[in-house]
Order: sequence, then structure tokens, then C-alpha cells
Amino acid sequence: MKEKIQQFGRALSAMVMPNIGAFIAWGLITAIFIPGGWWPNESIAKMVAPMLKYLLPTLIAFTAGKNVGGYRGGVAGAVAAMGVIIGTDTPMFLGAMIMGPIAGWCVKKFDRLVEGKIGAGFEMLVDNFSLGIIAMLLAIAGYLVIGHAVSWITNGLSHGVNWMLAHKMNPLLAVLVDPAKVLFLNNAVNHGIMTPLGIQQAADMGQSMLFLVDPNPGPGLGILLACWAFGKGNTKQSAPGAVVIQLLGGIHEIYFPYVLARPILLLAVMIGNICALSFFTLVDFGLVAPASPGSLISIILMSPKGKTLLGILGVLIGTVVSFLLAWPMVKSRPDFQGESESGPSDGGSPAPLGAVSKIVFACDAGMGSSALGATRFKARLMKAGLGSIKCTNCAVGDIPADASIVICQKELAERARLSGKEVLAITNFLADPALDSLLSRLSTQNTASVGRPTEHSAPAAEKFGLMQPEHSARQATDEETGAMQPEEVPLLLKGNVLTGLRSESKEEAILRAGALLEASGYVDEKYAPAMLEREGITSTYMGMGLAIPHGTAQAKESVRRSGIVVLQYPEGVDFDGEKARLVVGIAGVGDEHLSILAKVAGALDDEALLERLNTTSDPEEIFETLR
Repeated sequence: MKEKIQQFGRALSAMVMPNIGAFIAWGLITAIFIPGGWWPNESIAKMVAPMLKYLLPTLIAFTAGKNVGGYRGGVAGAVAAMGVIIGTDTPMFLGAMIMGPIAGWCVKKFDRLVEGKIGAGFEMLVDNFSLGIIAMLLAIAGYLVIGHAVSWITNGLSHGVNWMLAHKMNPLLAVLVDPAKVLFLNNAVNHGIMTPLGIQQAADMGQSMLFLVDPNPGPGLGILLACWAFGKGNTKQSAPGAVVIQLLGGIHEIYFPYVLARPILLLAVMIGNICALSFFTLVDFGLVAPASPGSLISIILMSPKGKTLLGILGVLIGTVVSFLLAWPMVKSRPDFQGESESGPSDGGSPAPLGAVSKIVFACDAGMGSSALGATRFKARLMKAGLGSIKCTNCAVGDIPADASIVICQKELAERARLSGKEVLAITNFLADPALDSLLSRLSTQNTASVGRPTEHSAPAAEKFGLMQPEHSARQATDEETGAMQPEEVPLLLKGNVLTGLRSESKEEAILRAGALLEASGYVDEKYAPAMLEREGITSTYMGMGLAIPHGTAQAKESVRRSGIVVLQYPEGVDFDGEKARLVVGIAGVGDEHLSILAKVAGALDDEALLERLNTTSDPEEIFETLR
């Protein structure tokens, strides 16, 4: 039940959070330029109503549709939302959150229905007209039926909120919100529920207190100050930095572990929030737009003209009350931080001692990042004398029944848990501390119950080219399995190694790799967009300056033959804050591309070699190293 609630909450917040910048833009225009704003300007203020009615709901619908059905689903969601927007006078945030996923689902189902059934040359015709027809039908349905039903629901919710305000009961929202918040449902509650309702209330009243139910940093700040003042050990040492992040950065997740480690502190948070909300109710204070992140700075910026001090006082009240209540709770057990920390395993039951026989690295497509991670971890197992443990990779939806442990990126952990296996969630496949902990655990188990490595260890290492560099991975595979024979087109062509490229965006680098794969005959024209789509799911940056972009699992039909291209960027390409200097684009049929990935993994173990590959101006050197 908890997982389903979290899943639903993530779906709601995923519709709104990417568009928070647009909400803030609308809020700033409202706060500054409306007649009661800081600098009234009648002309600029004309943007407020159209942005509220059309722009914000359309953005939500597009994002929601894209989350379900990709870019085509997003376009259909935006068009479908126009039906509910135009069909009523009520701001259609709830309608957009309904129409977007429906449109994305319809497009996704249609695409699967016709997959592989469209004649050559008719793909674009079918794609464009199917999208247009689906979007048109949903827009009409939204205009005639769904919009009116949603309007009725929205008006009912608004009346309920107004009734709570009229009876001064809104502080009790803290009793519902704060327990969910510390379970990391804060974004779902704030952006999925409070923000849409608050926007509508702000449109009617010029402000909304719903924007303050979750973002007020005061109650959490009081907890952190109490830990700083009266805690001991790690509790005291970690609190000062957390105080700054909570108050000015607005990242409330920073105090959740303190509450989870000492659950009684939740009472201090709830009562502090109730007192702050009671003060806001008493003085009739609300924000003109969402405060995101929930910092003191955001609250000041989103306060109505002339009421900024009231917002600061509300934060102070929440801080003081929660601090005073947390004081005796912390003093009674001053060093509790970390009690609730879990081990590296993230789901399922830990495999019993001696029972780990197969480790599976899983990624979205089961082709690139997981393959490289499995190859590298297999090398570490060999060095530790654990060659009897199989280490392989697959798509997250195809986890084998005989897997003992599944390793995947955190973004895919929920899907991996559906397998019922022990799941280890990591941030990257190459250099994650959780992998070190797992290796240590396996070594301990091996000493206790397995004993010395089996005689199969050496052949397995030779197969991946890890113990005998002079024996190529492709030759080993051919000799041992007979499954891979030489192809007319090699996996890596000399012309597909480009060096000295100027730094460009991640998207441009991925499209460049996709274009090179297409030009070499490895893939068709649909593969490069699928590489971008895959990057949007979770980053293909592997660590140590290497990225391996590849298509989604659905894009495997676009692969004509296995191939790899290598792009070298001496100054690096930004992959979500990490610099990739080698971008290795992959298209794989079966496991044919793993031979080069094994050599890439081997290069990562040799820092001097890796540095040469990152900086050499001679593509021949990279080619000879990897071919």
C-alpha cells in the first residue's frame, strides 16, 4: 500500500515539478505588476489571466502526457487539455492532470498496437495523423463531457477549502500533511495537491495559505536547531550544515532522517506547523504563488505587498515552537542520528549466506550501462576470488528468475523490486560505495561458506578478456560459444572514432553519436531520438569521464546490426553535472557489442590508458585500443 501511494504521489508531482519555474514566473508577475502589487503596471498585468487559464494547465498536461507516452503523448496531452480549458471558466489544473495521462496512455497503446504493422514509407503519415486524430477526439471529449465533470469536482474541493478557511480549521491540515511529508511524499502533497488548489484560490482571492502548508521551513528548522544545541556525536555534527540548507536552500528532505530516526519528533514538527498556520489564519496571510523550494527566501519573494514581515513571523513561530518541543526529546537521547539508516540493499530479502550465485545488473534497455557495469564488477569478483558467482546484465523488465541480487540505478529501483529479488540501488554502475560494500559482504560469505574459488573462474575471466589482455574478448567468445562470427561490417570502424571535438550539449553529443551510427548502417533514423528518450529516463553517464548513450528497449527494432562509435571531447560534455570526455554510442543486436564494452571496462582500470584515450589527438590509438 505504501508503495502504491508513493507511486501515485510521484506521478502527481512529476506533472507539476518540472513546470515550477513557470508557476514562479506567473507568481512574480502577479506579485509585482497587478494593481495591488509592488510596481503596478496595467499592460504587463494583462499576462496574468491568460497564463493562469491557458499556459500553466497546458504545461502540466504536456508534461503528464510525456511522462506516460513520450513526446507524442505530451503533444496529445496539451491538445486534449485545451478541450477542458476552453469548456469551462474554472482554471483547469485538475483537468490537465487528468487529460494529460489519458492522452499519453492512448498514444502509447496505439503505438504498440500498430508496431511492426506499418508499411515502409508510411511511418510519418501514420504517426502524424494518428496523433492528430487521438488528440482531436480527446479535446472534443474534454470540451463536451470531462471538463464539466472536472469543474464540478474542482468547485467542490474549492468550497471545502473555503469552508475550512471560514471555520479557521485549515491549521489541521498539518496533521495530515506532515506525517506524509517525512515519508518523502512532500513533493507529491505540495505540488500534486496543494499547488493546483492554491493556484485556483489565489486567482480568486489574490493569495492562498495552501502554499504555506508544506513549504514553511520553520518547523523543520526548529528540529535541526534542537539537534545542534542539545545533540551529541553525529547528530550534533551534521546539524549546522543542515540548518543552512533547510532555511535558505529550502530542501526539507534534509531534516527527514532526524525525524525518522526519532519518530517522536514528528509531534514537534506537526505542532510547530499548526501554530504557524494558526498565525497565518489569524492575520489573513497567504502567498501569491507557490514557494518552491520551501525556503525563507521563496516565502519573502512570494509574499503579497506589505505583508512580508508576516511571512517571516510565521516562519519564526514554527521554528520556536518546534524547537521548544524538540528540546526535551533530543536531550533525552542526544545521539540518535543514523538509527534508521538501512544497509545498501534497497528491497526484497537479503540473500542468505552462501546463496548468492548470480548478480544481475539491470538498466532500462539492458544493453549499455548495465552491460558495462556487469563486466567491471565481474572483474572485481575475479580479483576477489569469487569467480563462481555469475554476473550478467538485462533490461529491468526482464530480470531472470535465478537472480540472487539485482543492481540498478535508484530511478529504476521500484521497477526492479517487482521481481521480488534483493535490490541494490546505486547512483552509477562504476564507482558507487554500495558496490564496495556488496563486494566486502560477498567476500565474507565466501570465506565462511564457499571456500576457494572454483576452477571455472579462469575461463570466465578469459571470456571477458580480463585476465589475458592479449587474448581478445571477441576471439574468446567465438571459441567458447561459437555464437559470434565475424561480420561484414565491423563493430567499430576507424572512421567512427572522432577526436578533438569541441564541447557541446549532452543532447547534441547524443544526436551526433546517433547520426554516426545511422550513417554507418548500424541503425535506422528512429534510433537517435530513442537515444535521447533513454537519456531522459536516467543518465547514461557511467563515471570516470565515460558516457555510453544508447536507445530504449523498444528501439531495438531500429538496430540493423551491432555497432559502436566513439566521440572524444577533451574539454568534456556536461551529463547532469558530470563531465564525460569519452561518449561511446552503442547499438546492439544480442550480445555482440559486449566485446568492445569489455575492453572499455578494462581501460577504466588503467588510469594512464584512460587519460590517453581522453586526450589523444590520434583516433588510430583509440581504435587500436578498443577494436
